[in-house]
Amino acid sequence: MRLGISVVAIAVVTLACAAKDAPSTSPGAGLRIVATTTVLADIVQNVAGDRATVVSIIPPGVGPEDYEPKPDDARALDGADLIVSNGAGLDDFLDRLISSGQGGETPRLVLGDGIPTIEVDGEPNPHFWLDPSLVVEHYLPAITNALEKVDPDGATTYRANAATYAASVTAMDRDLQDEVATIPEANRKLVTFHDAFPYFARHYGFELIGVILPNPGQEPSAGELAALVDTVKSAGVHAVFSEAQFDPALAHTLADEAGITNVISTLYTDALGPAPADTYLGMMRTDMAAIVDALR
Repeated sequence: MRLGISVVAIAVVTLACAAKDAPSTSPGAGLRIVATTTVLADIVQNVAGDRATVVSIIPPGVGPEDYEPKPDDARALDGADLIVSNGAGLDDFLDRLISSGQGGETPRLVLGDGIPTIEVDGEPNPHFWLDPSLVVEHYLPAITNALEKVDPDGATTYRANAATYAASVTAMDRDLQDEVATIPEANRKLVTFHDAFPYFARHYGFELIGVILPNPGQEPSAGELAALVDTVKSAGVHAVFSEAQFDPALAHTLADEAGITNVISTLYTDALGPAPADTYLGMMRTDMAAIVDALR
């Protein structure tokens, strides 16, 4: 997947999570951790708890695909105790930032390392977190280990926080699977704006019918869009899904030409949004509620 990704320094991502979703945190304490996206920052903060402040390079509501670089982006890395990225092509901009002079000696954690990937057009898809089981099985142990290395005194806290958060993620996952079960099997088909959903679809039993924008920043040709319209029509798709950070015009064009009246353009995948999608758990619940509502 080719992502035209760029970044800007931002303020602290504060996690005001509901009690059932996550432990409370105290920004400003202990370690300073920099994550590349708001989704990763939220997950890391839940493990770090009040022993760290976690900031995100990319701000809420903005995906990595449509970011414009700024000359001082590297300042976000200044003074960090740990840098957390996803890998698999999602946040390659980080290497450029580090090469510009900040963060070169800081410990780094690449959460996607070691996770078997789904390839899309011959390239690894990076959207692991949309399968909650991968968060529990891969992200959380990796975060815990990395935090223990930079702060051995906090090991007990990190392990306890990770276990608590893993239970919350697993409970959320069970709830979402129950929601999917209410969708008739014939309707469990997804047409999405960009290719964020391979792990999500595999985990929850959806069929991926098509993607409007395989390469963000490069609009489909008239022929490609016409071919997708034919595919969507023959599949009997009930809705077209886009994300809040993208212009929904192409999604509406596809839907109009395919005779689909239901266009959902408020999903969040690469970035957190306003409440209740301002945490990873809230984002997943919000997205699934919208998907189930559209397809049921």
